[in-house]
Amino acid sequence: SEAKLHARTEMKNKYRNGFTLLELMIVMAIATIVVGVGIPNFTSLLRANDTVAEVNNLASALNLARSEAVGRGVEVTIAPLSGTDWSTGWVVGIDTDGDNVFPESGEPILRSFEAVDSLTFTAAPARVEFKPTGEVTNLATFSLLPNACDYSNRRRTLSVAMAGYVDLTRQTC
Repeated sequence: SEAKLHARTEMKNKYRNGFTLLELMIVMAIATIVVGVGIPNFTSLLRANDTVAEVNNLASALNLARSEAVGRGVEVTIAPLSGTDWSTGWVVGIDTDGDNVFPESGEPILRSFEAVDSLTFTAAPARVEFKPTGEVTNLATFSLLPNACDYSNRRRTLSVAMAGYVDLTRQTC
């Protein structure tokens, strides 16, 4: 009788190794819901990370310009690569001839930064100049609007105080 019970248990286990069609459909429905909710949030997170990286590049360029001005004992300028359009990228360097036009041929560029594609500059100065004391010649404010502005990816304002310190604030779009 024990052998029959063992044989019957073996037969039941033989047919219970897989999923039923109903179980498989339930798992697929749950996976679809999770993916449907997760992908938009992940995309939003990637856009927000791109924005943060580009804003941090601008802030680090401003801090680099201030540091180089103090370290070298000369005025250091940060300006857009092309005209007044900061989205084309920017350069940190020294306006050696003092004509308030930078960058020009022959003027040393300390570092250049690539163009941005996830931000729109809604307000920006023509250039920012740091004195050898670390102060700026004029107050500077950058208003940056992410191309995909939402609850996690906000508008940012980067302000440079007269003392040369950079302050970042976030606002709703």
